[in-house]
Amino acid sequence: MTTAGERIQLCEEYIHRPRTPYRARKPRYDAAADRLFSARISNRDILVDVGAGGTELDVCLRVDYGWRGRYVPVDGWLDGVDLEMWQPARAFHWFACLEVLEHLRDPGRLVKALQDNATCGLVITTPNPEVWDVLSMDPTHLTPISQDMLRGWGFETTLHTFYGKYQDGITGMWTRVT
Repeated sequence: MTTAGERIQLCEEYIHRPRTPYRARKPRYDAAADRLFSARISNRDILVDVGAGGTELDVCLRVDYGWRGRYVPVDGWLDGVDLEMWQPARAFHWFACLEVLEHLRDPGRLVKALQDNATCGLVITTPNPEVWDVLSMDPTHLTPISQDMLRGWGFETTLHTFYGKYQDGITGMWTRVT
């Protein structure tokens, strides 16, 4: 078990590793934004970005899509949050969880917590294990997330090119049925 301080340090080290430029990562933010807008996110809504990293989804939503809602980042570098155990403190309109689930031992637990607390919906992105050996992509990857897993959790899925190979990424959208 790691302390909050140790998790902050690990997250800082992770986020400062050499990485592809924003424009190379942007397709996953665009895919998530497209799904959110198709599901009717509004400027009055609150979006909680779980595993927000450098908060680039917020940049994409505001700069490229003109969104003016409330954006709330949740990430270990902020306060040492452990997403293996984290629960939202209350309900919010939307949750985003981009490139996070594959880093968890029990991603289904987090998905259920987010679904239980989303009044509108949840969007996720993840590498496609049909194209990539997800566990070898990054030493922090613990669980490949398939389209079948996501569909079992109630998501509608689409395939995208996020990492340079055709259909190597998955976007999942779950919306609350009212």
